[in-house]
Amino acid sequence: MKIGMNIGGFALLSLLLFGSSLSAQGVITKSNFRIEPTMTAEEMAQVQVRPVPGKENLYVVPGSGGISGGNVIFLVTDEGVLVVDNKFFYSYSEIMKQLRKVTDKDIRYMLNTHHHYDHAGSNGDFLADGIPILAHRNVRTNVLGDERNAPEGAPRILYDTRATVVLGEQEVSAYYFGRGHTSGDSIIHFPALRTVHTGDLVLWGPRPDGSILSPFFDYDNGGSAAEWTATLDGLLTLDFDTAIPGHGPILRKADIRIFRNKLDTYMTRIKVLIDKGVGRDRIAAELDIADLDWPKPPGRIESVYDELTQ
Repeated sequence: MKIGMNIGGFALLSLLLFGSSLSAQGVITKSNFRIEPTMTAEEMAQVQVRPVPGKENLYVVPGSGGISGGNVIFLVTDEGVLVVDNKFFYSYSEIMKQLRKVTDKDIRYMLNTHHHYDHAGSNGDFLADGIPILAHRNVRTNVLGDERNAPEGAPRILYDTRATVVLGEQEVSAYYFGRGHTSGDSIIHFPALRTVHTGDLVLWGPRPDGSILSPFFDYDNGGSAAEWTATLDGLLTLDFDTAIPGHGPILRKADIRIFRNKLDTYMTRIKVLIDKGVGRDRIAAELDIADLDWPKPPGRIESVYDELTQ
């Protein structure tokens, strides 16, 4: 097993040693995100581990947003397991339960796609187990600066541009192509399996409550609507045919192009209105995005206006 950090042609490994206790925290809103919700039998059935079709020893614990959290990946090898993301603050025991359905091997590495508490909420528990967590360096900054995260869950192995983990003779690489959803979004690439986990750089379909997933620009944590499309262009340079989004069903590379083009259309329409002199107070009312099927409250459209007119 080894981890390689490729940054401008030289290797960098940032091991930051801090305490590992976890304070119990949870999800959903600012008032109740520390409380584990009760899921129905139907909802539980939707988040059971399952193989990724055609990808040997690769499994997904589904997450379509809301109380189901984000998609989690298990790569099972003869040397142990690599895990991508870990849902909520209270999800540790459930993730271990799901893992034990497919293997009795130990987790050797965990990777974070980004810092949000529905993807990296259980970091503290896994760190307390001695499992190293790899993430972009901005993830650590964002964990420590976002009140919805537990500081004990800040990852300790950091990279800037690209990092590679080798486990069971399989390489798994984390790439940073730039800002989008946050300032620290990683693409996790499984080259031998031609598969990527996109984190929330790509979202697809409805949440469990029926509301539609759409891109969220987390400006408080360095996100950028203006730069997101270019970040997706970086993703599309990788060799893959299967994509696990941050939330939603397993996708194909063609779906990523569709998502990228919808985002480009969304941004272009806002820019056209700005160029026509439409002000902040009218931008949401004037913007027609019904065909994109991405419902956006006015405040989020106005935030994009602010970014584009700064």
